Amino acid sequence: MKSAVGDGRRPADEGMTLVEVVVAITLFAVMAGSILALLAGAIRLTRDDRFHMEASILASRELEITRDAFASGVRGPTTIDVNQAVNPSPLAGGTAGQPLVVDNVPYTVTRTAQWSEMGQTAASTCDEGGSIELAYLRVQVDVSWPGLGDRPPVTMSTVMTPPKGTYSALTGHIGVKVIDASGAPFGGRTVTATGASGTYTETTSDDGCALFAFLAPGTYQVKVQSVGYVNRNGDPAGTATAQVQVGQLWRTTIEYDQAAALTATFTTASGYALPTTNAIPIALGNSALLPSGSKSVAGSGNTRTVANLWPYPSGYQVWAGSCLDNDPQFTDQDRGLPITTDPGTTVPVNVPLGAIDVQGPANAAITAVHAADSACASGLTITLGTTAASGKLKTSVPFGTWTIKSGTKTASVTVASGDSPRSVNLP
Repeated sequence: MKSAVGDGRRPADEGMTLVEVVVAITLFAVMAGSILALLAGAIRLTRDDRFHMEASILASRELEITRDAFASGVRGPTTIDVNQAVNPSPLAGGTAGQPLVVDNVPYTVTRTAQWSEMGQTAASTCDEGGSIELAYLRVQVDVSWPGLGDRPPVTMSTVMTPPKGTYSALTGHIGVKVIDASGAPFGGRTVTATGASGTYTETTSDDGCALFAFLAPGTYQVKVQSVGYVNRNGDPAGTATAQVQVGQLWRTTIEYDQAAALTATFTTASGYALPTTNAIPIALGNSALLPSGSKSVAGSGNTRTVANLWPYPSGYQVWAGSCLDNDPQFTDQDRGLPITTDPGTTVPVNVPLGAIDVQGPANAAITAVHAADSACASGLTITLGTTAASGKLKTSVPFGTWTIKSGTKTASVTVASGDSPRSVNLP
């Protein structure tokens, strides 16, 4: 009889080969990884469920607090802070306005409350309007927490209707909708309304609406103002005058967004100088600029910043000078591509001038004078520089027709966009 060793077979107690050990370890690692992934997913799901449950409890709590105040004989419906309020009802030991901390997790509770007219179906009170008294309060509570990511917050909402006669029938209301340069609602903006009965402050909700409810009739100045923001006219404050009447909702829309700016640099042909003293206005073109589709901005220097610009999505076309013929379109030339001005940005732009060759007296001061017209009532005088001993000066002016002067000597020159350098001889 042959032994197990002699016939090539491995004894039963010889054990596993190295390859079998490696395969076994690999299979174990794969199985362990899968089990760990399942456990991690289960733990994450359990944790998210716990966060969601706590957020639901906080949302329900905020609705109940609002409902209690609404129905209270001491406080009542008119005492509810309308529009957007963040963390208005702190937990024990907490502070109003700060996150509500539960098991070391900070939750943000945002309550939006807006009065609405009976029978209205508009998403925002600021989109309603008429002579019907505000009849019920729409309340929505959103609760979010760190790590929520792209998932929506927990949201709960309700409608509260006060008993008839709860509030005075001798009041009126103001609805202010704030939108940005793209026309989208601008939430989180502080709006004030000032009238004979005092100053009231509200914050726009996500729908851009700030509602001032139950005001005494009269005239109110409404204003939204934030550092670094402007209205369509470039003013740091967006304003309106409201006329509050009994039983009516007065509405308006204020456009407001982060200001844009341009860093403008005057340029000219190679070898030609820029004016020595440059107080040339910079003109901005956009069809939305009323009444003519353009405006000019005064300033000085060959490089300057034009600030507090409304960030038109279509941008601005830019040229030098404020008179009619300074505009390249006056001679059917192209103003150039619009410069895009996004909210909060400062964009560089080159402002071209036309090159001229002046021949005049030696070492003489040369100026350029533009006559006044319907667009530049006062005209413009700029200092171009001083001629060399040869009487020559290579300089530049904005497009248009200019009178070039040296003492009593004068000559006229017209420069258009795209022209080669023009010659000017002073007799």
